[in-house]
Amino acid sequence: MKAAVLHRINDLRYEDVPDPVAGEGETLIKIMAAGICGSDVSRVFDKGAYHYPIIIGHEFAGLDEKTGKKAVIFPLLPCKKCAMCQIGEYVCCENYDYYGSRRDGGFAEFLAVKNENILYADAGIPYDVLAMTEPAAVALHSVYLGGIKAGDKVLITGAGAIGLIMGYISKISGAAAVYFLDIDERKLDYAASLGFEAYEKQKIDVFIEGAGASSALESGLEAIKPFGNVVLMGNPAGDVKISQKSYWHILRKQLALRGSWNSMFNSFRNEWEIVLGLISEGRLPLEKMISHRFKLENCNEAFGVLKARTEFANRVMFVN
Repeated sequence: MKAAVLHRINDLRYEDVPDPVAGEGETLIKIMAAGICGSDVSRVFDKGAYHYPIIIGHEFAGLDEKTGKKAVIFPLLPCKKCAMCQIGEYVCCENYDYYGSRRDGGFAEFLAVKNENILYADAGIPYDVLAMTEPAAVALHSVYLGGIKAGDKVLITGAGAIGLIMGYISKISGAAAVYFLDIDERKLDYAASLGFEAYEKQKIDVFIEGAGASSALESGLEAIKPFGNVVLMGNPAGDVKISQKSYWHILRKQLALRGSWNSMFNSFRNEWEIVLGLISEGRLPLEKMISHRFKLENCNEAFGVLKARTEFANRVMFVN
């Protein structure tokens, strides 16, 4: 089969690789759509991968050819042995594996995946929309931790795909207003076209930091009201520091600070199932998050769009 294989930093190749074989407890999935996450861009151009060669890509959807069903795949593979796994908190697993970062992932024609990581979806949902389930679940988890109540005003820093999805889910959760802050005016313009507002010093009840940047964190801590909820979910590109003034905001406003990582996928809260339900109900327009579609054979062109940043790009998607 063909796949986009990362051999080292700045060396992504579309090439032939052996066909995967489904083992015991696995299903062979034909990959129909896969999205490029910001972490994938970092792997290709900056930080690299855990080992080489590797097929990256962890946001994907495909077809179970045996059943004819559409499927999405939770990419984290918990060890099921550590203390966190014993209570179902798989994203805090001490020895997890991961499709697309620690083992081969979705930038390929086929992938053998664990049955327990598969969720089947409604036949009428397009594959590229289904491939957005992973970032949507990450967004849902952050909003859930923010504890948004009816009438709350929410500030989200970072108006990329996940940020915009957090905006939609915040409104579904009852937010009266959702404001965005971003250094890229093109992203703010797109957020405005979707009905969101730019942040202009409004006082807010919930702050979700999705940029992973010091300036963004400082702005949110300044804006939030006393006893507000702060959720940190943005992946930082470097050190994130706060001033003494911002530290005082945390103390004197008595803010609740939460970290958000990945999404919940267990028997007592499955945020992937919630996302699929919202998609089926027409309440979460994930198709609006997709700005570019490429064939996998054009993988380097697709990554080049995200590296160059010369044109507006939201989620870039590989489609078959």
